[in-house]
Amino acid sequence: MRVAVVGGGLAGLAAALDLLDAGADVTLYEARPTLGGAVQTLPERDDDPKPPPDNGQHIALGCFTEYLRFLDRVGEGRSILRERLALPVIDEESRRADIAPSPRAILGYAHLPLRDRLRLPLTLVRLRAAQSQPSETFGDLLRRVGESDTSITRFWDVFIRPALNLRTDEVDAGAGLFTVRTALLGPRASSDLVLPLKPLGRMHGDAAARVLGDRVRLDAKVDSLDDLDADAIVVATPPAESARLLGEPDPGLESSPIVSVHLLFDRPLLRAPLAALLGSDAHWVFDRGALTGHEAPGGGQYLTVVSSGVPELMEIRGRGLVERIAGQLTGRLGRAELVWSRVSREPNATVALRPGVVRPGAATSRRDVVRAGTWTDTGWPATMESAVRSGRSAARRVLDTFPV
Repeated sequence: MRVAVVGGGLAGLAAALDLLDAGADVTLYEARPTLGGAVQTLPERDDDPKPPPDNGQHIALGCFTEYLRFLDRVGEGRSILRERLALPVIDEESRRADIAPSPRAILGYAHLPLRDRLRLPLTLVRLRAAQSQPSETFGDLLRRVGESDTSITRFWDVFIRPALNLRTDEVDAGAGLFTVRTALLGPRASSDLVLPLKPLGRMHGDAAARVLGDRVRLDAKVDSLDDLDADAIVVATPPAESARLLGEPDPGLESSPIVSVHLLFDRPLLRAPLAALLGSDAHWVFDRGALTGHEAPGGGQYLTVVSSGVPELMEIRGRGLVERIAGQLTGRLGRAELVWSRVSREPNATVALRPGVVRPGAATSRRDVVRAGTWTDTGWPATMESAVRSGRSAARRVLDTFPV
């Protein structure tokens, strides 16, 4: 059986690998010159520190089981650092407290008043049985079960915003509930923090390309599905392109952006692999040099700052954005000289899972065509896990319809 996979992001790669393993004759078409889709390593420039930056420091959790299987399949299962969840959070006075899934850590989270800390364990118990309501945000639900505005901005947003790429007061209550139950209230290992030790372009696109070999066609934009010589097709492209290829109306799904600022300072500022800065645009800061095993030149530190769901930052010019973010870091973490910088913006990083958003499933109007993508209805929020799950589900549908 001949199968064409259109789109070389995580969804398309996962589908192609499963189809290949099942014995199908697979060809993957990707319009870009590289695989990886929305998760890319930026083209290297002469003055970049090693390694070149990614378009965002994407991380995973222990509950991302299909994503971790994908890494194993492409030979990159050991290219991660897996640790028990302990998220350092630094407040406006440069004081640190950690978010971790234990009563002791929660009660010791000093960025909240004592009354809010005492309420958190009860809230977590209530969230096990809570039911979301139509048009309700996760912030609405949290207030309904007893949380305060302060706890939402200084505790819940720290975890929810990078996970779902929207503020707690914007994201759908069901998506927030799913995230908390899966990552924080499930088995202990589900909350593990999974950090990449290599550029994601190498761990995803380059690694999958080695497995797929000459089955990959790069710089190959598909104008029409009818041009493909295949018995079945997996369309694993962004929403608008998927609709064009399928002859469907654009689903009109709103996007939520991610902005990343990559900075090299002349001296170390961050004393942990990662940290969140409360009350700043620097939602999360990562020590990219240390994580990837590269010493910054001159004894400095190579950091990546990720800001999630920030349309307001998309409008700021590069130099202004660099100065703004670098100033927030040095104001919070200590004085240092900025040596190098680079900005990456992903305006369509994820689907904005606001209340009432309906995502299409894998089935299409054509028996021989299946839809995939992190933006489709996988039962998961729009994460790397969702992308891999959508690709594997699409491959199963193809194999069920057209057995090899």
